[in-house]
Amino acid sequence: MKHLSLLLISIFAIGQSFAFNCHVTPADSLPAYYASIDGTSGKELLSAIQQVAKIGYRTEDFRYDSVWLAYKYTDLRPDGYIWEIYSDCVFEYEKDRTSNTSQTGDCKGYNREHAMCQSWFGTTSLAGKEMSSSKKNSPGSDIFHIYPASYGMNSRRGNRPYGEVLTAANTSGNGTKYGTPVTTKSVTNSIAGAYVEGTITVSTNVLEPADEYKGDIARSYFGTMVKWAGEWAFNKNELGNVIFDATIDADTHYGPENNYGFTDYGLALMLSWHRQDPVSQKEVDRNNGIQKTQGNRNPFIDYPYLAEFIWGEMSGQVLDFDQLLCSADELFELGVSKGYLGEVQDMQIDTILWMVGDTQYNCTYHHHGTKMKNLPEAPSSCSATSTTFMGWTNAPIVDVSADAPIVLYTKAADFPAINTNTAYYAVFAQETTSEIIGQTITLNKADSTDWTLTNLKQQSNNTDGAYWLLVKDASITSPVIDLQTLDSIAMNIRSYQSKTTVSISVDGNSLGTLSAETNSIQRYVWSAPELTGSQSVTFTGINGTASYGVGINAISLYLGGAKATYTNYLTHCDDGPATLLTTPNVNNSIRKIIRNGQLLIIHNGQIYNTLGNNIEQF
Repeated sequence: MKHLSLLLISIFAIGQSFAFNCHVTPADSLPAYYASIDGTSGKELLSAIQQVAKIGYRTEDFRYDSVWLAYKYTDLRPDGYIWEIYSDCVFEYEKDRTSNTSQTGDCKGYNREHAMCQSWFGTTSLAGKEMSSSKKNSPGSDIFHIYPASYGMNSRRGNRPYGEVLTAANTSGNGTKYGTPVTTKSVTNSIAGAYVEGTITVSTNVLEPADEYKGDIARSYFGTMVKWAGEWAFNKNELGNVIFDATIDADTHYGPENNYGFTDYGLALMLSWHRQDPVSQKEVDRNNGIQKTQGNRNPFIDYPYLAEFIWGEMSGQVLDFDQLLCSADELFELGVSKGYLGEVQDMQIDTILWMVGDTQYNCTYHHHGTKMKNLPEAPSSCSATSTTFMGWTNAPIVDVSADAPIVLYTKAADFPAINTNTAYYAVFAQETTSEIIGQTITLNKADSTDWTLTNLKQQSNNTDGAYWLLVKDASITSPVIDLQTLDSIAMNIRSYQSKTTVSISVDGNSLGTLSAETNSIQRYVWSAPELTGSQSVTFTGINGTASYGVGINAISLYLGGAKATYTNYLTHCDDGPATLLTTPNVNNSIRKIIRNGQLLIIHNGQIYNTLGNNIEQF
């Protein structure tokens, strides 16, 4: 109880100084989180993974001291003690953490262990930027490779590389070894069976983690190196050169072809450890905890088979993201699965029936809880004129004059999760088009029918003839028009006593202005913005007085021509020609909308369905 009280006090202090409240991506949202990497390969895939690995990273406020605080979320065992990877020591989170370099003994305390040693990447970035004392926004504070570790084993390792131990000088309680290395390591590294073999070229001891943490280390290396590629190198001394050939650069292959940053030895070691020790629940939990505290995720923990597309058996292949198995997926067997769909032996195989008329097409899919990547296109089996394939629906359209299906799938993102033995029907549209003639609605001095004129003054002179004067509180309002068809407005206006500007508005909302530049009547044209609805346009003088304003003798509203399309939908191609709605002879243009999957036609302020039935007023 004494220790618990101390811990609660410390947590309260931590909460005041640094808030860990980053959003943790739910497991079912991870496919969308990584969607941008699909369809890429090689360096393009590396670049795409790097961008995802940086999402949410707290570059300014996550510092080296923050690592201590983050361990409460990332590295506590289920029993509440620190999850330490180099020994079987039992450490309390608050009480046993230490930076005391005089501490001796494996179980006397734990500290922050850089799996990628600090001396390997140094204190200067590739661009020459010095690392700050807080190590913020650098590998020095990136918790993905900074583990809580027994001070004794951490101190013993120093800045030596990982490797496989031939003769152990020390072995901890959990099997971690320290000693002389097996100097040569090899791995099969491509789908074609290419063999990669590397050798340690310097005289040094190595640290070999326990088997259950070898994959953890490898995926830390993969994720950290790719994330910092192009910014920091990890081979700035001879011991770093054992594992890393150079950092990954956006434009250059470093080291042996397709090694992407690793030496032959480093690649053989890390890829073999990655395969030997699949992702565990500990890694999944740590990945989520790091996102909560540091803000970003490690792609090689979420989708471990990605490593094979960069360095392994799928190297150089284009990534089909749907074939990857997420470590959070229900089909992923933690500690066993490699992370690709083909390894799941007892996967449910689902059949979807694609119906085109009376023709049935059977397709099978691996069912793993994801949506389809692409929808098939229907064959051109309909012979009716102007028949267009629209998409897929889960129910047949029996009545040829029916409206569009309420649910119509046109792209894979909208398609539901795959259900066993479900039928989907191809939807076709039979269309006809009617040309609607554009028109001009004009106000001039001789005819003001259907226009509303308020408080205008009438003027005349020998040069320009009669005109109206927009003075204070005066306005001109047009008849109601379909604003979507309004292309432009032309006005014959003149300056009168320097009061030169007309405001154009709809329902009190200004659309713009027209300004006269001379004292004689001139024609000015104003292009209308994109508008919707059916309303009147109002013209008002700006800065007018009771006697002075803008002289006007004509206004023209140009309503553009349009095509009205009437569509009937069908899933059977042999039902004969559709009965089409007759186009009325009107001046206003007709337009169509899709609402809740149904095609509707708007005409003269009324809404009709494709059968011509009036549904409601617009």
